[in-house]
Amino acid sequence: MHLASFLGLCLLSATASKTASSVTVLFHNDGDWTTHEQKQSALFVNQPATHKAAVATCASYGETLLDCDQFGAFANDLAYQEYNHDASGLLFWSKCNSSAPINSKGALEKDHAGSDSLELPFLCTNTAPFVKKVDTDYSGFPRVQTPQIEGTSFEGLRDHMAFRFMGIPFAKPPTGDLRFKYAQSIEYTDAKVNATAYGPACLQSGQFDGNSEGLNPWGNSEDCLSLQVFTPSLPVGGVPSKGLKPVMVWIYGGGLATGTSSDSTFDGDSLASRGDVVVVAFNYRLNIFGLLTLNDGTITGNYHMSDQITALQWVKKYIAAFGGDPGNITIFGQSAGAASVMGLVVSPEAKGLFNGAIAQSIGGFVKNQSVAAAEISPYLQPLCHNSTGEAMLKCLQGVPTETLLNASSKASWQTVIDTVYMPEQPLSLVSQGKINSVNLMLGFMPEEGQSLMATAIAPNATNFNASLDILLEMNAVNQTQINDIAASGLWDVPKDYNNIYNATANLVTDAIILCYSTEFVSAGSSPAGNPDAFDSLWVYEHQRGYALSYYDYYNLCTFPVGKPDTPYYRCHSSDLYEVFGTYYLFDQPVRVADDIYYTNAVQDIWTAFARTGNPNPDKAYLAARGYNSTAELFGRFQLEEYGSKTGQLAKLQWPQPWYDSIPDQDHCRVMSLDF
Repeated sequence: MHLASFLGLCLLSATASKTASSVTVLFHNDGDWTTHEQKQSALFVNQPATHKAAVATCASYGETLLDCDQFGAFANDLAYQEYNHDASGLLFWSKCNSSAPINSKGALEKDHAGSDSLELPFLCTNTAPFVKKVDTDYSGFPRVQTPQIEGTSFEGLRDHMAFRFMGIPFAKPPTGDLRFKYAQSIEYTDAKVNATAYGPACLQSGQFDGNSEGLNPWGNSEDCLSLQVFTPSLPVGGVPSKGLKPVMVWIYGGGLATGTSSDSTFDGDSLASRGDVVVVAFNYRLNIFGLLTLNDGTITGNYHMSDQITALQWVKKYIAAFGGDPGNITIFGQSAGAASVMGLVVSPEAKGLFNGAIAQSIGGFVKNQSVAAAEISPYLQPLCHNSTGEAMLKCLQGVPTETLLNASSKASWQTVIDTVYMPEQPLSLVSQGKINSVNLMLGFMPEEGQSLMATAIAPNATNFNASLDILLEMNAVNQTQINDIAASGLWDVPKDYNNIYNATANLVTDAIILCYSTEFVSAGSSPAGNPDAFDSLWVYEHQRGYALSYYDYYNLCTFPVGKPDTPYYRCHSSDLYEVFGTYYLFDQPVRVADDIYYTNAVQDIWTAFARTGNPNPDKAYLAARGYNSTAELFGRFQLEEYGSKTGQLAKLQWPQPWYDSIPDQDHCRVMSLDF
């Protein structure tokens, strides 16, 4: 045997002894979602075994050892395993030869032929189905199981791109005597939890109330506190304490009134496989069920925050069994989910549960309990004979869910200031530095208001004052703001905007998303606030969007295939496909190749931030993974941390991002938006 070959085997053996045993789905996610199903997938078992044992292990998974001629498809994946010190030496058992291993290119290494006792890692085939539609039938997917943790293991599924665990209950059902009470952690009584099917969404109206729009085939229930876990790798034989992956915990938006973690937009396969992270998404109670307060010391609201914190506590306790690092958790969310992210950043009850936060298009404010109670009380008092306190609580716990949901439509729902979860306004807490230690990345879209207006204002609108009256009815602005807007001349048509619709869309963007988001930037970076509030602060604005298939009013939030120069709006939520890469679950086309490269860059930025707190991907990591398009982008651009003196807004785009100042701050001053 050559000396170099001998040293390679020794290094491989030493590395394997230091690495936790695991099985990993190898899938080279190059971002082209139209070819995901056709790309090869394999299982990498890092625990060295004899050839005979390797054959038996693959058979136990319902698979066979991988053929030599298939190894070439996994060259990048195996190079990355070497980068991670999981497979140094790159020698494996294959189906081709029972005595001589092969290298990562599938070539036999006859110099390494050994006895029947030679132990090496190996690759198995992965014939598990590809998840390609919302209403997937999961009954035929191979089942997998985590190692036992805290006396419990979790049974999930293997698919073409990752492992998935669905519908895991993380809290006791918030029904009966637990309705309008803070979430209570679940205590598992079974040795194995079945996590092979999605649970129901929480009670709500709209697109995710039932399956009328093909988005929620799993139904709705008051008993809805469950979560999903997507992971590229599963520990084998025990819960590891090293070699664990960053965890990204998603919080969905929907105005705190609608939404669900089982929305296929947030399917974690693509993000987990591309970024080598563990993705978690949980449900939380919505509308009246999650936010009701009567300002009476008994029904105090913020039940949704208790759900979110209980879910994060579950992650800290159990995620290592899924290969996730409980010491490296990033929460991320969009719209009301981003507002929830900022709520958790400032909540004393969330201390120590995460170290990173990404807030995408913060949408949702915090109000006083007295205001919230006054809004809904008139619709509840007749149901309970004007009772108060504990008597009112007991009564409401017995009111049918349909009746409460009907009453819910009479109010708007926001987090409230209380004595437990939200002691003051979030911006005040940031300015005072009374927040949890966190790296924060925050950003928004240029024309969020287009979709937030829905169909209330038509693209051919001709009267700006009439549009303002509609916004007043929508509670997007108040009368004082309307007067100041009219007097400012900043939304002049045609001087500032080419039509009434664009002027109105900009106003809504500023009023609902941009001004509130940039207040957090100011509070956490300027001398007037607390420039040391965040461990680090990164601020961006997407310059590219792709409308959700079910959220594209007037079909103006995307451009036609092959026509990227067509003007379109970068709308609210048009960053979600880019973050999760789930275009394929809604049969969306690649408009131009740049869509793929931009999605790659966004996923690499998000997961780099989750990995290190810095959104600039490591160059060696990109090289090992073969992520050439992102490596090309970061060869000519670097994201810079935001500061009061040097702070610039990163305008994210492919092929060339750039920096500029945060827009529309004069608009925010005119509207006197004081949060």
